Amino acid sequence: MYLEKVQAEERLREYEKEMELQELSVRTIHKYLTDIRQWLEKVEETVITKEMIVSYKKELKKKYKAASVNSKIISINRYLRWLGFSDVVVRTERIQAPNILDKMISKENYFAMLKYAKDTGRIKLYHIMRTIAGTGLRVGELKYVTVGAITDGYTQIWNKGKYRYIYFSERLCIELLQYCNDVGIREGIVFTGRKEGKVITSAAVWKGLKNIAKGIGIPEETVFPHSFRHLFAKNYMEKVGDITELADILGHSRLETTWIYTKTSSSEKRKRLELLDL
Repeated sequence: MYLEKVQAEERLREYEKEMELQELSVRTIHKYLTDIRQWLEKVEETVITKEMIVSYKKELKKKYKAASVNSKIISINRYLRWLGFSDVVVRTERIQAPNILDKMISKENYFAMLKYAKDTGRIKLYHIMRTIAGTGLRVGELKYVTVGAITDGYTQIWNKGKYRYIYFSERLCIELLQYCNDVGIREGIVFTGRKEGKVITSAAVWKGLKNIAKGIGIPEETVFPHSFRHLFAKNYMEKVGDITELADILGHSRLETTWIYTKTSSSEKRKRLELLDL
């Protein structure tokens, strides 16, 4: 049984509908379809073979970094498996995983950013940093931080095909309720953007954090919304030490993903070497 190019092209719309039923994000669906269409445009033969896909991967490697090549190949492989042609999928490139803790904001810089945000009147950003670092939320999940959730002390989040609960500490609840009272938020989403009733965009949060980083002269590469989630996870492992519970809080499906927070950053490794006094 062979996979014909025309068949792969004709079933793309059906595949798109399937991804919509799987409740993948619009951005993810667009990314998958773009990668697949770019590949199909390069297919010159009537029948698609594994050799052709291997050749396409080699061409990608000339233009893109390994991570980008893998991202495109994963999109293609996913579609091929859905079509029932797993025998023509190709391997992704092996990449040594970077230590994400090297780009995690330090506690010292975190508190410096909080102080700067408060001193310069950027109160919304102050509380966003406090909320992400205090709960492990993703920036895209800020829409679940509502007045009702803060009052209850927890919120239920739907992300990546599953529900999970996020709890707020008593101190954080008090701070956020006071913030809501100060700015006149009585119900709904706490961190709204320019559009009334709509959550602040990830881009707006990112830009605001970068501006604060510039203001106090700390490395901008360590300042991005997800860095505060890393800080929460690392701190949780140091103080609580329950990796299974942390995986549940972060919404990780695989424990291996959470295991990174049991490791040390490069700077921490260097400091420990100094203790050897050899």
